[in-house]
Amino acid sequence: MTRRIGLHILYWILILIFLSIFFGFIWKSGLLAFYFSSLLLPIVIGTTYYFNFHLVPQYLLKGKYRKFSLYFFSMLVISLYLEMLVALVSFLFIAEASTAAIELQGLSIFILGITLYLIVFISSFIRLLFQLKKNTKLVENLQTEQEKNAQQSLLVKVNRKNHQVPLNDLLYIESLSDYVKIVTSETELTTRERITHLDSSLPQNFIRIHRSFIINKEKVNSFSNTEVMINGNSIPISRTYKKTALEVLEAQQIKPE
Repeated sequence: MTRRIGLHILYWILILIFLSIFFGFIWKSGLLAFYFSSLLLPIVIGTTYYFNFHLVPQYLLKGKYRKFSLYFFSMLVISLYLEMLVALVSFLFIAEASTAAIELQGLSIFILGITLYLIVFISSFIRLLFQLKKNTKLVENLQTEQEKNAQQSLLVKVNRKNHQVPLNDLLYIESLSDYVKIVTSETELTTRERITHLDSSLPQNFIRIHRSFIINKEKVNSFSNTEVMINGNSIPISRTYKKTALEVLEAQQIKPE
């Protein structure tokens, strides 16, 4: 959240610099352009956020095109009116110090309107790109989860040989000092693979309840706030994973101790 706010602040600082340079080039006065841009910026920010965070999601994306058109036109009129007020205030007070520095066409409603809505639509396009990137990543994560949930076995290397461990038989995984123990209903295997790597390769019915333990929630016989019982083995629940682990186990409708 803090990073997002910081990015927004940085973005509007860049917009302020752009406006100052743009109007400074027209008026041949960087200082007056900065004053004017500072007064104009709140209108630009308000219009941009209203368009991107209210009009688009509440009306355009929901197919309410008539209301969207009505509110967009109202926003257009109000924002241009406020821009002209800023231009008038700037011309009467700021430009009084150097009237010759400002050409009247620099305050025309056409230039102000084009500048405002260029920023609004560029901001909307940038937000769309970020949303598209976020959705693409979400789809990729969902596809990865589907692939993991569809797998029937876990591939691990034991004594330099690859072994397929059936997930239905896997009870839990325990991380020891320099190796990982994989416990199934029939046997135990040891591997040098890291428990974090194995955790990322397992489907959703496997949950981490401790830094050193991953369990198959479908094999849990009973549980308490501090441990789970699987096939007669007591496995501790650590504080770090306690909240998530208990939520998953309770949702599984496993009988608590």
